[in-house]
Amino acid sequence: MKTRIQLIRIVIVFALTTVRSMAQVDTDVTAKTKSLYKNLDWFQQGNKMLFGQEFFNSFQYNSASPHGNKDFSDSKDVTGSHPAVLGSDFHYYLEKSNTERSYHTEAAKWAFQLGYVVTFDWHLSARGTSSYQYAGSPPGLVNNIVADLNGDRAWFYGELDKVISIINNDLKVGNDMIPIVFRPFHEMNGNWFWWGSAATSSANYRTLYALTVNYVKERTKSVLYCWSPNIPLDFNYYPGDEYVDVVGLDYYEVNASTLQSQLGLLVDFATSHSKVAVLSETGNRVSGDNANLYWSNTVLPALINDPAGKAWRIAWLLTWINASWSFPYVPHASSGQAAKNSFIGFRQSPYIMFGDDLPDMYSNDPITAIASNKETHQVDVYPVPATTELTIELKGFDDRVSVTYYDVTGRSIHSLEQTHDVVIHQSLTSFNPGIYILQVSDGVKSTRRKFMVN
Repeated sequence: MKTRIQLIRIVIVFALTTVRSMAQVDTDVTAKTKSLYKNLDWFQQGNKMLFGQEFFNSFQYNSASPHGNKDFSDSKDVTGSHPAVLGSDFHYYLEKSNTERSYHTEAAKWAFQLGYVVTFDWHLSARGTSSYQYAGSPPGLVNNIVADLNGDRAWFYGELDKVISIINNDLKVGNDMIPIVFRPFHEMNGNWFWWGSAATSSANYRTLYALTVNYVKERTKSVLYCWSPNIPLDFNYYPGDEYVDVVGLDYYEVNASTLQSQLGLLVDFATSHSKVAVLSETGNRVSGDNANLYWSNTVLPALINDPAGKAWRIAWLLTWINASWSFPYVPHASSGQAAKNSFIGFRQSPYIMFGDDLPDMYSNDPITAIASNKETHQVDVYPVPATTELTIELKGFDDRVSVTYYDVTGRSIHSLEQTHDVVIHQSLTSFNPGIYILQVSDGVKSTRRKFMVN
């Protein structure tokens, strides 16, 4: 059997936090979707933020085209770690080639299998056009959908049916539907989209959003819903608690004081409405290395140095696509060393979590296990060149250590005991391809790590 291991390296110290009781838009979603929502709230209430990027493992900066190597990202190329949140867009599924659609689909499946968060926005082209911009869109499209005029609502529901088909049929791994955070009709308080402030009233926007949620939730069981205005926040466009699970803010080229005040308002709103808060889009839209200093020099200090202590109470922050036709939102292979070092420093911040730091966001157990760890300890998991052996290095454990391997169903497939702080060489010749969980415990500290065998 040909065996290949993907690197999972994790160093984590967590404080105990309390998970709130939260109401969801759809209480009849899958168990994994409910767990995702609970775990996102756990991060918001704790002292960690997940870092995310749009299409991080199907686009790269030094190319104009998407790729099919789902284990490659510019972030990993520079820091050794993928982002923890994968952003995607139904526009690229419905209005691009079948080949590109397959790349993005496989990327989302891969991210889900490793326990990462998957979120989808939707740059929906206006009826009869190939553009989602307000300029050139049919006049009154939102108003017609809301009032059910000129066949525009039927057209709109037809487009929603296409998205629902993707969610129910494409975004599946085995029998599991991939939970997604769906972020439709974002930046509505700006004037650039056909659903934005230049096109319709806040009341009709709220109705459009409600129509969307009601239609989708009747036909899917794996969706959370995110509402994300552009800066400055305008809660006149908020659709209502019964239609929103996650509240976000889109803000590029941030100013520290403005970011702190705006996220403070968002976090206060999320807390009072029992929602999860996120920085749903940010980045520096400048070509060159200065953009890559943005994370360590601007965003992170603004978040963690907020005098009110609110700005970093978010579950994630997400940046946009690295591609040659876009901007270098994160450093890449051709970036200068100073930019790379800055981003590596951002990745190493104790407040930021990348993908290989992340527990399984679709399970109840890993969050609890990590929260109980009150001391620093480390488990490194990496392959040897022959790729038939897993090397596990234990640091910071006491006395004898129990090591157990589980498959994704929770079935124990192998266990052993070792003295503390050792290197274990585990043969993988008997492991079938798939996701595995490694649990290490010394009776006081217990840690789980994921690894994938291909």
